[in-house]
Amino acid sequence: MADELAVLLHGSREELRALLDVLPAELLAQGHRAYQRRFGPDEEVLEIALAHPDARVGIAAVTAVPSDRRSLVHAKRWMEDASWLVTEFGAFVAGELEDPELVPRLIELAMDHEEPLVREAALASLGAIGDQRAIPVVLAGLSAKSVYLRRRALVISVAFESPEIDRAVEALRDDRDAQIRQLFVDLERDPYQ
Repeated sequence: MADELAVLLHGSREELRALLDVLPAELLAQGHRAYQRRFGPDEEVLEIALAHPDARVGIAAVTAVPSDRRSLVHAKRWMEDASWLVTEFGAFVAGELEDPELVPRLIELAMDHEEPLVREAALASLGAIGDQRAIPVVLAGLSAKSVYLRRRALVISVAFESPEIDRAVEALRDDRDAQIRQLFVDLERDPYQ
């Protein structure tokens, strides 16, 4: 075990890659995390991690890729993953990249994904990108049943110039959620200031 730990912390790329093939299941996620953090992104090793039956292995690998090394290719791949946790992370990365090419997939995720956290992450990234194609998604978010989606949509609404969004935002002024009402003050939308 001490030898494995030494390789995880200080081993060469080749040593750590070889270790990934023999690590016990309970340490595999940490091994992939260490590999991607130190040497990633390594596409072949990422695909191995994402294909592992334990979703924690893939999640550990993708989230460990240093942010300055994440790319459009990564975001696209991760937003298509079978694990909603990887998809959510891919949507987050899309917001970091702010690439308009990712807007169509983010719109799909924000509107149709079954997992609310994925929809919220996609909505947040659409706000970071600020592409006007997202206006219908923001409008849907502003009227969503989910308070989390309404809050997120309200926060990102300032990134869009649209009379429809302005009206939908105004309709939330007396929302039953106290945090949404407070957001009007925080976003300087409160006429009583």
